[in-house]
Amino acid sequence: MELPYLLQVGDDDALLYVNAFAVLFFSLQMLVMCHGYFFAARNAARASVLDHKWYWLFMPAALVLAPLLLQALGMVKLPDGYRPLAFVAVSVVFAAYFALSVHMALKIGQAVRRANEDTYADSDDFPVRFAQYVQWLPTFICVLMAINFYADNAIVKAVRDVFFTGMNIWFCIFTLNPWRQPYADRTDEIVKAAADDMAEPAPVAGTFRLTDERFMQLSRKLDDLLTKERIFTEQHITSDLLTARLGTNATYLSEVIRRSGYQSFYDMICQHRVRHAISLITAKPDERLLVIAEECGFSSPASMTKAFKQLGKQSPSAYRQQG
Repeated sequence: MELPYLLQVGDDDALLYVNAFAVLFFSLQMLVMCHGYFFAARNAARASVLDHKWYWLFMPAALVLAPLLLQALGMVKLPDGYRPLAFVAVSVVFAAYFALSVHMALKIGQAVRRANEDTYADSDDFPVRFAQYVQWLPTFICVLMAINFYADNAIVKAVRDVFFTGMNIWFCIFTLNPWRQPYADRTDEIVKAAADDMAEPAPVAGTFRLTDERFMQLSRKLDDLLTKERIFTEQHITSDLLTARLGTNATYLSEVIRRSGYQSFYDMICQHRVRHAISLITAKPDERLLVIAEECGFSSPASMTKAFKQLGKQSPSAYRQQG
């Protein structure tokens, strides 16, 4: 559709057409793609109706662009002074598309929050993160194309082409990257570690390596780290880091954790994070779950919800509703 400009580089009519095409069609194209990816109806009949509704949105743009294309190709001669009218017509249609892009961004944001707060599954990890990355992309495309259109300059268009090409390459690599690994946070390690620990017998009296005195010393230090320093709120806390903080070794740390009633290091961290999250939800009923999750050391509200369920708790949103 940009062929008229490629054949007449620098021609004012061709430049106006190609910039108008970019600001209208690229903006709407992103909206249709986001709708199809995130909100496609599961019912086939309903999906057909919705798809047709979205594609009808291309009609205003087509009506505005048709005379500009014919003018650029030299097939018609528009009246002198048509350019201001063309700018007005494009601006009206673009304003509607821009409003739709903002609505789409807010709609994606709401869907992400619902997915984070109410549901969690490993298969949802990538779609949710992908939605967060592209939430404002349609609006950004609208703004970028608007700047290009109103500048009405060949150099600005060339810069836009380079930038837009780079962004498309990133978009393709991000969505099609065969080396992408499924997202996994510490909660998965908690589950695995807990399963491993259940298969191993807990230490019993007479098999302890630590003396009672040394156990009490390390237990008090561990309790201080958990209750006073709240080491569990660090997202990337590991058993190695905790071992160094306690000034002991991995074997003794494991014994202290087990003798303290926990299944494993990750089970201990998870339990403290969940308890802290419940206290924050109760104390701050209006606080966003994203903020609470980060304050407790979870990587996302989704991982917090999963941790609640693994410990047999109701979801964070359910605790919030109870007040």
